[in-house]
Amino acid sequence: NSDLKANGVQTMYEVLEKSLNTGAIFAMQQIGPTTFERYVQAYGFGQRTGVEIDESTGNISSLAQGKDIYAMTGSFGQGLTVTPLQLAAAFSALANGGKLLQPYLIDRVIHPDGSSTVTQPKTVRQVVSAKTSATIGAMLVRVVQKGHGQRAGVPGYFVAGKTGTAQIADPETGTYHANQTIGTFAGFAPVENPRFAMVVKLVRPKDVQFAESSAAPLFGELARFLLLYLGVPPAEVASVGQ
Repeated sequence: NSDLKANGVQTMYEVLEKSLNTGAIFAMQQIGPTTFERYVQAYGFGQRTGVEIDESTGNISSLAQGKDIYAMTGSFGQGLTVTPLQLAAAFSALANGGKLLQPYLIDRVIHPDGSSTVTQPKTVRQVVSAKTSATIGAMLVRVVQKGHGQRAGVPGYFVAGKTGTAQIADPETGTYHANQTIGTFAGFAPVENPRFAMVVKLVRPKDVQFAESSAAPLFGELARFLLLYLGVPPAEVASVGQ
């Protein structure tokens, strides 16, 4: 684990709060590498989202090799590459009751005769049940309330999210650059009636190593702006998922 500590027995709430790689591996082992790979694919990773611009598929091919080590490292994101749009779509699925929607940029097409065609949301698939997505949402709120995502919080609102700190690989040496990372924070708000999902990504942030000190604060600033801009009233603040 990144904290270099022996944390003992932990709940899955605590695994997310503390970003425990060993806990992610444990969760993967409960369902097995094959089912884990199927869920990674179901969330849309390793494939184009279908948005109206050229995009990368990312790379999850290591999981197809069927080796336990790749499933273990992949459970906490190591050895996989995904795009910010894929990540935003995946978190949107958690915000939408487990439904993965196809992202789009064009709101409507206005034809030469003056008529228009409005883009309608399209459900790609049901990834998890509504109950499961609600449970995970509550867990992600705890990450912001008590865990590494506290600096992404907005007073008066239930914000759900998760930090991600990735090492940057050196293709020439096959190793990772020392002290060079990508800080990511992905989440949505408010958890009880989500109005937006968002991904903040900072490449090689200076003077900080982990996303809780780079991407999380920026996410919090943007989330506060969006909640006020959208006129979302604050909720009665209380801890969730007890």
